[in-house]
Amino acid sequence: MSYFEDKSAQLTLDQIQILLKKGQFKKGQTEILNFGNTKSAFWIKIDYISSATNRDYLVLDIPNIDHIDFYTHTETGIVYRTAGSIVRSIPGVIATNNYIFDLPPQSHTITKLWLKLKTNNILIVPIKIVSSDNFIPGKSIKNNLQIIYLGILLTLLLFNFFLYFSLKDSTYLYYSLYVFSLGIYMVMYLRGYSYLFGQDARILLNHYPHAFLAISIIASILFSKKFLNLKNVSKLLVHACNFLLLCSIVMLCASIAGFKSIASHMAQVVTMAGAVILWTSGLIAYKKGHKPAKYYILAWSFITVTVIAVVLSLAGVLTYHDYTFEFVPIGSTIELLLLAFALGDRYRTIIRSEQQVRDENFSLIQTQNQRLEKLVEERTLRLSETIAQLEASNGVKNKLFSIIAHDLRSPFSSLISIFALKDMDLLSLDELKILLNENRKNIDTIHNTLNNLLYWAQSQMEGVKTVPTAFNIKQLIEDLALVYSPLIQSKGITINLHAADQSMVFADENQIQLVLRNLIDNAIKFTPSSHGIDITLSPHESAIKICVNNTISKTNSLNIESITNPGAFEATYGTGHEKGIGLGLHLCREYIKGNGSELSVKLSGRLVSFCFELPLPNLQNTIVA
Repeated sequence: MSYFEDKSAQLTLDQIQILLKKGQFKKGQTEILNFGNTKSAFWIKIDYISSATNRDYLVLDIPNIDHIDFYTHTETGIVYRTAGSIVRSIPGVIATNNYIFDLPPQSHTITKLWLKLKTNNILIVPIKIVSSDNFIPGKSIKNNLQIIYLGILLTLLLFNFFLYFSLKDSTYLYYSLYVFSLGIYMVMYLRGYSYLFGQDARILLNHYPHAFLAISIIASILFSKKFLNLKNVSKLLVHACNFLLLCSIVMLCASIAGFKSIASHMAQVVTMAGAVILWTSGLIAYKKGHKPAKYYILAWSFITVTVIAVVLSLAGVLTYHDYTFEFVPIGSTIELLLLAFALGDRYRTIIRSEQQVRDENFSLIQTQNQRLEKLVEERTLRLSETIAQLEASNGVKNKLFSIIAHDLRSPFSSLISIFALKDMDLLSLDELKILLNENRKNIDTIHNTLNNLLYWAQSQMEGVKTVPTAFNIKQLIEDLALVYSPLIQSKGITINLHAADQSMVFADENQIQLVLRNLIDNAIKFTPSSHGIDITLSPHESAIKICVNNTISKTNSLNIESITNPGAFEATYGTGHEKGIGLGLHLCREYIKGNGSELSVKLSGRLVSFCFELPLPNLQNTIVA
């Protein structure tokens, strides 16, 4: 096999035969001739000895040679046939994903074959002379490999296209577009299966093959930018990818415009540069923590090695062999599978992150719900307490006004009646004195009730304001005993004060005076005649305990539950039928609490005790006061 480069692409067979005789032909040194990217036509002369028993065929095992002219010498003359990727087939040539020429039977004689080949692309010429007994088995093995490759491409395309419509993630759209356009370029152009869609489709595709390659490069760049999130990885890599996009768009335009040779030159450069840049992008992204990039790096490692090997083979640096045709399909298949693994790992990482976020959100929601439940519970409790207090307060007010309306109006009506009788001169002076003395108890009760009501009303409007000072509690009690001496004498009872020398306390004197007046008043009211009231002052380490003790006539005459209940206001009657409205004890509790203590009530047999404590004065609280 020998060849000659026809740079004008205008020479005829007769002219070529003359050049052969002049020794212008070169002998083929390799199994597959690689003429590179050129616009020249190449004449190839083949001498072979035909077999005696089988039919022989000349096979050009490549689908993308634009023009093929076939000549052979027979006993009847020269046989001419034409074929090519942009030429319609004629009888005598089988044009599928390769070109098969039927050779004339000439037993054991040297047959001369002439081929004129021309293309505006890389011209690779794998020439085979086969017989019928070894051609079909070899072709079936090759077809099986192609079917596997096609099956993988179709599966990846459909699956990721479905994921795009399900997840609305543009990463899967770019990957699907990459699989589709790369599959068209590899399967339909490089492997020549466009003939399955008719001669018109084959001719159209072979006029603009690098448009699909340009689209696949554009899709791979967009996929990589999205998958690796390059804008957060490196601005320099983003600029490099944008430059690749620009070059791919220029290549796309050149291919569509019909500059097939220019597009072919650009395809080699852009493909190799793109593989290196995208592989580097994956490596940098992985180092910066993007874990799914590990499969991405492996994928572009395979395609980078494949592209470099093919480009070097096309450039003549490496020898082009028959298996070199399988580099790109195998390398691209492995790349696409690894990219699919990368997408799966990315999806798994996203799902895991989303699950972690959901778990954290669920935990936060649970915690927040617990906080809200606790807050609602606390507020509900406070609201219930407030409602209870309001209801109690409303009940107290209603009861107080009812008692006031009856217990204050009745004594006043009695007094008004007395004075009316006096004004009408219906009463003598002695009768007036007798009636006034009989109403003395009512007047005292009215006075005490009015005092308590005024203090209670003040506390309701302004709140309890405690202003503590140091004063002598013993002296205060002695003064109160003098005030109550007429009432004590009239009931025939006594007051006994038991106090130590130290009787200074630190409290609000006015409030404590009101407390003691109510406690002494209650004691006088419930103590039977000929009994006594004991008031004791017991000093402790930092306070003085004050107790008012008295004996009652009957145990059941005093409702201890109503006395100890802070919210109770119950009218009670003393031994002399003295009536109270229950407000005094309420004020006592409130004022004692304002002075830092609690009122305790103890009933033992017929002895009832009301006790509370007041702090002793010291240097610090004296200065504060």
